[in-house]
Amino acid sequence: MRMTLTIKLFRIALATTLTLSTAPAIAPACAAQTVKTTARSLYAEDRQKTRDLYERKDDKALREALLKLHKDFPGRSAVPEELAGVEARLGNDTAALEWLRQTIEMGLIPQADGPAAAALNKLAQSEALSKRLEQNRRAVSRSTTVFRFGSSDLLTEDIAYDGETKRFLISSVRQRKIMSCDATGKCEDFVSSSDLSFKPLWGVFALQIDTTKHYLWATTASVPFESGHEKSEEGRCALLKIDLKTRKLVHRYECEAGDKHEAGDMTAGANGDVFVSDGASGDIFVLRHDGQKLERLVPAGTFVSPQTPTLSVDQKLLYVPDYVAGIAAVRLSDGSVEWLTSKSPTALDGIDGLYAIGNQLIAIQNGTAPERIVSFNLSTPTTVDGWDVLEANWPDLGDPTHGVVVGNEVYFIANSGWDRVDRTGTMTAGKPAEIRKLLLTKP
Repeated sequence: MRMTLTIKLFRIALATTLTLSTAPAIAPACAAQTVKTTARSLYAEDRQKTRDLYERKDDKALREALLKLHKDFPGRSAVPEELAGVEARLGNDTAALEWLRQTIEMGLIPQADGPAAAALNKLAQSEALSKRLEQNRRAVSRSTTVFRFGSSDLLTEDIAYDGETKRFLISSVRQRKIMSCDATGKCEDFVSSSDLSFKPLWGVFALQIDTTKHYLWATTASVPFESGHEKSEEGRCALLKIDLKTRKLVHRYECEAGDKHEAGDMTAGANGDVFVSDGASGDIFVLRHDGQKLERLVPAGTFVSPQTPTLSVDQKLLYVPDYVAGIAAVRLSDGSVEWLTSKSPTALDGIDGLYAIGNQLIAIQNGTAPERIVSFNLSTPTTVDGWDVLEANWPDLGDPTHGVVVGNEVYFIANSGWDRVDRTGTMTAGKPAEIRKLLLTKP
């Protein structure tokens, strides 16, 4: 989601390749710190220190700072690539190749002009690593195009599917609306900012359909990337409950007043509970099926940059992907948090969209290099024992965002346009986004 203004802005500012070490403890080390030390504050402190040392070109001190960051946040997969470069500059070729190995074994591609540039010059020393890197660069695509949008300035974010009408609902952040599209790509506005009952309707982000009660849930937040953005409204957001048939607003749940908030990604439970991630505050909020307002699900500061949550098949766990720290499982019975571990090097961060299907987690990673869609296999509810790249390294994948599971298929948004917008909200020309269909194998 968003660490500053939006997750997209966060990605533009901080996107570097990320990794999960094989260390047994994946929870940020701040869990053992004082109450005042949260994951968000610890990450900000660690990251600022490394940036300062980069500018000072003090590689010895930088190595120590990066090792601390890696210890505090073992799920941040950018760190091994950074450490590879530092060790190479310090003349420690063996250590540089070891950190490079961790990055490459996760299926990631160290950037030639990135933090591991010096280490990549040593890659010729390992034929096996060189071959694996070439494999990581190969195009992978198992999806087919459903339709492409007519406009290239929508900033499409999320997608839902109405099985009753056989139509897709797609959110547009830039045009501040929700579109309804058939399978041929013929679209019409479902809700727009011109609808008086929805004012103010800012950029529309997440969409979820409650099929039992025929509601559409949507999040809206004031961000610089929306058309007609009002700076004075920045930091405001709301969860909207919309009647699917009449398209009328049933209820509006405002984000709490005070600090800036940005309701973005969400999911809904079978019992009607709605879980919303807040990219500006780092919170996960819940609207209980019998509640009247958004409430914090876990203590403030538990997450740095939470993204699309998803519920386990038994609805007992809420999986929360943190763009920085990896994937956490929140036990809904008591609110306890456990971070997922992996039996081998696996990048579990940089995830925007996450979806649970059987014993698999389907992740849309637009914070890794390459951007990709991956299936993680779970041997236990909190242990990953394997992964498979489903989409990566083909030009029109662009910046994928979210998807929706329909049976054994995932419909997802490719080439969303987020990679064409800058901090000011200015968007450059490019190809329109498209909806793709990915057939999944049964878990």
